[in-house]
Amino acid sequence: MINLQKEKGIFARWSEKCQGPDPNLFHPAFSPGRDAGQIRRHGLAKPPRRCYRAAMSEILTLTVDSLAHDGRGIARLPETGQNSETRGSGTAVFVSGALPGQIVRARIVRRKARLVEADLLDVLRPAPDAVPALCPHQHICGGCPLQIMPYPAQLRWKEDLALAALTRIGHLDRGMLAAVLEPPHPSPEQAAFRNKMEFAFGRDAGGNLILGQRRRGGAGVIAVPGCVLLPAGAQDILAAARRSAEQSGLAPYAAPPARRGPGRDKKTHAAGSHGFWRFLVLRSGRREDDPAPRWWALCVTSPGGADGRAAARALGEELLGGFPDLAAFVHEERQSPDALAAGERRVLCLNGRGGEDPQAALLHLPLGDCLFALDAASFFQVNTRAAQNLARLAQDMLRQTRGGAENGASLLDLYCGVGAPGQLLAPDYDRLLGLECDKRAVALARRNAERGGLTRCRYEAGDAAALLDRLRRERRGPGWDTVLADPPRAGLAPRVLDGLLALRPQTILYISCNPATLARDADGLQARYSLERLAAVDLFPHTPHLECLSLWRLKS
Repeated sequence: MINLQKEKGIFARWSEKCQGPDPNLFHPAFSPGRDAGQIRRHGLAKPPRRCYRAAMSEILTLTVDSLAHDGRGIARLPETGQNSETRGSGTAVFVSGALPGQIVRARIVRRKARLVEADLLDVLRPAPDAVPALCPHQHICGGCPLQIMPYPAQLRWKEDLALAALTRIGHLDRGMLAAVLEPPHPSPEQAAFRNKMEFAFGRDAGGNLILGQRRRGGAGVIAVPGCVLLPAGAQDILAAARRSAEQSGLAPYAAPPARRGPGRDKKTHAAGSHGFWRFLVLRSGRREDDPAPRWWALCVTSPGGADGRAAARALGEELLGGFPDLAAFVHEERQSPDALAAGERRVLCLNGRGGEDPQAALLHLPLGDCLFALDAASFFQVNTRAAQNLARLAQDMLRQTRGGAENGASLLDLYCGVGAPGQLLAPDYDRLLGLECDKRAVALARRNAERGGLTRCRYEAGDAAALLDRLRRERRGPGWDTVLADPPRAGLAPRVLDGLLALRPQTILYISCNPATLARDADGLQARYSLERLAAVDLFPHTPHLECLSLWRLKS
């Protein structure tokens, strides 16, 4: 637990020389691409006037003293003047790959209105408590930026970043946060904990097809033969998939250079992309009738016509023939030029024997005392054991608040997915209604409820804001006692938040994977609701990401 009464604010120190993050960097309107005029209109501080201005490609020696919400280190440019108003207010430098406590050499790659972005070249002095990396690719892979930071320090920094967002964006009182904040819940495992991993196709410097992870900073793909975050066995599947894709003669996908401004046209942008192979997603789970762990492979490609589909089928058949633990292979196509590892159209699903079988895409994962069915493309928490901590905490928060089951109590499960964790809470309520935009997830939620004997659970597919508005208009008698909201990283859309407030539930349990959007929504909730409990659960070791649970009660 950090001391919120420190003179310098709420930011814990990794070492005596490591200061916390710049609070302005957590303003909801802040974006590295905004100009100074936009920043002033949103009430942020003006760019320092007497700071040293770095030239593009200039190499600087910097002391990293803080951490940004995306895992980059923050340093300060030296300033030329000695005026007391500008002393210590040098322009922020976001250094990809750097961590607090390090002295680094970095090359300036981008200048913005209030900040400078740089790429790490060398670490001249390591951080005081640095630990050896678990992975030989840690210094260039974008997956685990905090891996050389001791795990307890990772938890402290993540908690600090979440609290910084809640105070600066959410305008929540620091003393109140200190009273309701619980100690963070660490991940039970820091290696081999993921049940899902996305790998991208690309080319190396020699033009060879590779399958690996995004390079730190997002520019290109690096070859990663295996990943320490996945259970053993994944590296052999990856190697075989890369060989099959290379033998097909089809190129890996390459998006066109990003275009900005009013002249950017999405159709033109999509037409400028080229290449076929995009992503291979590996998931581990089990079959419903067999507890043995197995793999599921989802291959995402661009639309490739008959030749492309034949190549994807050949890749799937080769993997299924070579790996008995691979339960299914799914091929999906994606036209959009973005970097999402998700298909827009399912083309093929092969079972373990190589036959076409749409049901083979179903896998099962445990949560609480239940076994949830999900599709190979479904959302589910990627850290199975840490997700158990999250589910138990959610149950504890709601049961303690309600003091036990009450007759007529109702639960509205917003963004319910395949039914988890709402169905774990369902026995405490007389009725549960789950809302979800993904029709496939809704079908699976109904299947999971039926399998669990939960006859009082009902699910609807559609836009959350429209469904909430309909519930408000159709309300007769008692409303909804409790709302469980588990939105995506973007948080609650304004219309969804307005609809939620109009329903006036007694209790809201908000589960968030993005402290910044949680803080933004908390600012809208606090006028009518009191924050009673706040807890952080780490599902993503070695990354800046953190899951937060906040319990809100309607003010009397």
